[in-house]
Amino acid sequence: MHLRALLPSLAVQLLAWPQVSQARAVEDSQYQRVGRAVNGTSPCNQTALPVCEEFTVPIHVDKTAPGEFSLENYNIKSLFAFAGRQVLVEADYDMSVRLCEPAAGIERKDTLQLLLHGATFSKIMWDFPYKPETYSWTRFMTNAGYTTLAVDFIGVGNSSKPDGLFEVHTETFVQTIHNFIQTIRAEGFMGRTYDKIAMAGFSVGSIVANSIADRYPDDADIIVLLGVTWDLLWVYPAFLSGMQTDAGVIDPERWGYLPDFYQTHPSIEAREVACFWGEFDEGALEMDFETRDMDTLGMAISFTYHLVTAKEFSGPVFLGIGQQDTTFCRKTCGSQPYAVYDRFPQANDHVVKVYENTGHALMYHHAAPNLYRDVQDFLDSHI
Repeated sequence: MHLRALLPSLAVQLLAWPQVSQARAVEDSQYQRVGRAVNGTSPCNQTALPVCEEFTVPIHVDKTAPGEFSLENYNIKSLFAFAGRQVLVEADYDMSVRLCEPAAGIERKDTLQLLLHGATFSKIMWDFPYKPETYSWTRFMTNAGYTTLAVDFIGVGNSSKPDGLFEVHTETFVQTIHNFIQTIRAEGFMGRTYDKIAMAGFSVGSIVANSIADRYPDDADIIVLLGVTWDLLWVYPAFLSGMQTDAGVIDPERWGYLPDFYQTHPSIEAREVACFWGEFDEGALEMDFETRDMDTLGMAISFTYHLVTAKEFSGPVFLGIGQQDTTFCRKTCGSQPYAVYDRFPQANDHVVKVYENTGHALMYHHAAPNLYRDVQDFLDSHI
């Protein structure tokens, strides 16, 4: 099936996502509700659909790097700040989040899944519009009783779009997510509190989770890492093989408003090289390309500095990866995923799953249902 055959369905499904208003907050809440999707029943397999709402969350980050940073006085101190996992600019941002709860009649578990997307993805990836009865993490997990909360990192999706070098980088992601978790721990979210938080990340989202587990080991009770290892030999060559290009040049009508240093894959062929291998539907690739998002130069420079050892995290850790994830496993995964034992030395449980004939974007491959069942089994055993 070609992309042009999917466009009518794609348009309908994406329009179902709530659109963000420009309002920043309302008087009686720090969060702005910007959309609601009513649950129902899937015509494909009669599974219940979740109740989903989108919110704008105000987030503040403090500057931790000494000195001032701009293109006018650009120097090596910027690199040192990235390497030191520091914030270069103090700022207030709006972070877009999507809360999905189990449908009526499904027993709810008292664990919140906080979902962190990868680079050039957005929170859409967790409720993927292509054959959602098969590929939607959100639908699968809410039918298992979990509440999911998917975020758009700053610079992505419906979140704020500040400077793509000095502001949209990995430490900004770490601090905004940490601050958000602290608020959830102290106050709950939209009237609900949770006994446990399971932080699940894909690719760069996993790297953010790794960095948070190192710096703030009590933020999450359970960690799920997808599409990541600590093997850096192929990371940058594989990253560059996706030929990421200035987003405003690729599609001026869609992305021409963005500041400098925002980038994404210019063609479906480049996207396939970066994210797909082995057993997947062509329709999944086409949908992924149509719904792709951006990353930034700041993120690209900084993310490997956050592949660290979380020495004090003592909860359980799950790592799932495609066997042909060329970004983090070279040509084929061998021992690389099992470094999670050394990188989370105090974890009370380690589970590693490697999925055959599967590339980097493992949630969009035929392995997705097996992955989701494995993660559910892991979570169920630790709540």
